Amino acid sequence: MLVRATLSLAMLLIVVLMAAQSRDEPMIRGAQQNVFHTSPVLPDCYTYSVERGDPETGPSVTLSRLAAGCKVPWHIHSANAQVLFVRGSFQLIMKGQPAQILSEGAYAYVPAEHQHQESCLDGCMYYVIREGPADVRYVDAAGKEISPEIALAAVGERPAKAMPAH
Repeated sequence: MLVRATLSLAMLLIVVLMAAQSRDEPMIRGAQQNVFHTSPVLPDCYTYSVERGDPETGPSVTLSRLAAGCKVPWHIHSANAQVLFVRGSFQLIMKGQPAQILSEGAYAYVPAEHQHQESCLDGCMYYVIREGPADVRYVDAAGKEISPEIALAAVGERPAKAMPAH
């Protein structure tokens, strides 16, 4: 009887914790609240602001800002991502598909592990909705993973960590 009561209590606790985690609070975020960051694996011309969630540990929404001419070479991510374009013109190439020019109002879905590359043509801003942690793993033409320094140097970019501190 004690075992049954303990198991029932444990199951109830799990259900309560899951329910508490699944409740979302309403949120409105103004543009002035965005704090943009760099990443040591992204080009120094790429900054992002976390809108919701934690991109290091799970699902998230981020707002990305790229300077005109910014290039992110062939890479993959562990999680599926949806991309909603807000401003600028952006070239996206997904492996096996022709290049697409995306602009305000455009949408893209990038499945996990799908190779793609991107470049901003004239000052870009877009939201990324990730279904899991955010990671960027660069790949060469054969799909083999390579370091950020090698990948970015090949397209004339450098990682943000190479920038002097301000």
